Amino acid sequence: MFGLGKTYGSAGMHRLLIYLLKHISRKFFYVFMYIFVIPVTLVLSPGARLTYHYFRDKRGHGRFRSIKDTYLNHCLFGQTVIDKFAMYAGHQFTIHYYGLELYQEKMACPESFIQLNAHIGCSEILGYSLPLTKPCHVLVYGGEKQNLMDYRRSSFGAMNIQMISVGSGSTDSEQIVEALDRGDIVSAFPDRLFTINKVVISSIHGKKVNLARGPFSLAVSKGAFVFMVSAMKESDDVYSAWFTPLFYDKTLSKSQQRQQLADAYTKEIERLLDLYPLQWFNYANLWIDDVQA
Repeated sequence: MFGLGKTYGSAGMHRLLIYLLKHISRKFFYVFMYIFVIPVTLVLSPGARLTYHYFRDKRGHGRFRSIKDTYLNHCLFGQTVIDKFAMYAGHQFTIHYYGLELYQEKMACPESFIQLNAHIGCSEILGYSLPLTKPCHVLVYGGEKQNLMDYRRSSFGAMNIQMISVGSGSTDSEQIVEALDRGDIVSAFPDRLFTINKVVISSIHGKKVNLARGPFSLAVSKGAFVFMVSAMKESDDVYSAWFTPLFYDKTLSKSQQRQQLADAYTKEIERLLDLYPLQWFNYANLWIDDVQA
């Protein structure tokens, strides 16, 4: 729901998978993926190497544990991808909500607010299961395949969610500002960078990271209320959704407000990763020491 990235595979493969998920248990696809897909991915994917270094260098795990956790991390990520296609096929998940009351209060207010997500867990699941009482405009990766964008529009439309493409030269900043001026919700993902020149530096696990400055600047410029929204996988059919307010002092300078929001955002990422240590699914390099190395 909140911050959507690029999904691999052809349109025909996606249609076939959705068809099969209507007739075959997801567990079959889980097992197939564990045996035939994940081992190849671990050998060929740059993201696998980044994940290994995440566990080894950022979390301080030993070599063997880092290798094991990298495999388990990719298994869990693959499960969330299959789960999303299962939602397209009509499957429903049980979701436990934490902090939803305040979120619903803010939806009932005329003022707009901003929600942030990160590449942890699978927050997109909420886009198919949580009805919204005011329009939500989700910033999505503009290079996504058309068939998946069509699936999302079909599913999201009934949930009062619209999409705005970013990262492909088609971003309409006026559309984002107009949505906030109308009192709508804007959803963004600061842990995906499109330019290294517009960043806020924060830290995760004590290591410095680059975050996209835009979502924080947008919140500060509008004085908007901000939530961090995440959905973490608990078991095959269960997710936990977290709606955490991110507070900042509006009497400070704009740069200090941005920094407060960025630090609150990464603190929430750390909190959730302490609860769900295998669900770091950010396969891009945000780490400043690695970028500069």
